[in-house]
Amino acid sequence: MDRQIVCFAIPSFEVAVARLNDPTLRTRPLAIAPLNTSRALLREVSPEAEDEGLSVGMSLEHARRVCPSLHVLSPNPYRVHTADQSLLSVVTCYAPVWEPAQSGSFTMDVTGTGRLFGSACDVAAKVQREVLERYQLDGVAGVGSNKLVAQIAATLIEPSELYDVRPGSEQVFMSPLSVRTLPGLHRPCMRKVLERLDDLNLCTLGEVAESPLAALELAFGNYAGQLSRWAQGIDHLPVLPPAIQPRLEEAVLLEPDEIDDPLLKGRLLDMLQRLCRTLRSQRRVCGNLSLTIRYSDQLEVAKRECVRPETCWECDLSPVVVSLFQRCVRRRIRLRAMTLTMTGLTAHVEQVPLFDERPVDEQRRQDRAKKLAVALDTLHARFGDHAIRYGRSH
Repeated sequence: MDRQIVCFAIPSFEVAVARLNDPTLRTRPLAIAPLNTSRALLREVSPEAEDEGLSVGMSLEHARRVCPSLHVLSPNPYRVHTADQSLLSVVTCYAPVWEPAQSGSFTMDVTGTGRLFGSACDVAAKVQREVLERYQLDGVAGVGSNKLVAQIAATLIEPSELYDVRPGSEQVFMSPLSVRTLPGLHRPCMRKVLERLDDLNLCTLGEVAESPLAALELAFGNYAGQLSRWAQGIDHLPVLPPAIQPRLEEAVLLEPDEIDDPLLKGRLLDMLQRLCRTLRSQRRVCGNLSLTIRYSDQLEVAKRECVRPETCWECDLSPVVVSLFQRCVRRRIRLRAMTLTMTGLTAHVEQVPLFDERPVDEQRRQDRAKKLAVALDTLHARFGDHAIRYGRSH
């Protein structure tokens, strides 16, 4: 049975999502770039901006000289993530196996689902139509017998279009395309391969496919076989769903935006207590702790720290949270949101050390803190989260 792979994507995803939130931007040259640095590079550009000569990777300063009417928005990861989850709610209805390529782009393996949803082309068309009707996002779809062909097909068309590469015609489809259409060649480790292709004047994939493998090995070494297979439209990589890791997460949206460090630390420690209470109820311990903050200008900063030994107690994790906060907050700009995440969760095993090297006072302090945490867990379970309020004593 031939594999049936569909690549569905929203071109310039961040631009498209920004225009949903502000319809006045729909006809203006628009770009996405960080606004907190003078050396910012354009991350995405709208078709109108491309018509003015702008491209991804161009410096923001140069872009504004080329296109004075350019409107620039800072990245908004929260909004993009929300839109990504909306697309995923449609994709998972039709694809038993799916893989995120990047924001706004999914590769779906629909092999064997013909009796349920029809051919791969029918699935691609249904996903396009449903996303457009539900979320007013206009996508492209490429269909092929492998991931490489489907992904490249999706990059060659305009929104609302669908490109179907029939099984057996992969090499004919790939032959006239530029070698730069291969997504794998844009990785840093493949830069020398791309330079060597230019030196040898191998401009199209057809020219690479027609080159003897022995000659390619002389020029590209270990990369020759992979390059030859790509040029012929051969790709055996499976569609791999994202690994599901157990995690706990607490988020807070600050209304209004806040800049008071003691208040922010208090909110964080309150979030930590709820997470630790959940950990103890599940009899698990945390091995990694990460903090993500979002400033008022939508810039996000994330820091992560390993926790050794793994623990589920606030007295052990509070210094880690405070350290993460200090590492994240480097700008005197108000915060809009904070997210505290626990990963590396494993089962809790009671292990009493034979020789406790901690000072006696430290042992007593931690024992009291743990007993207090257990008592608070009991009160919260009986009377609810809001039964206890925290204040400052003098």
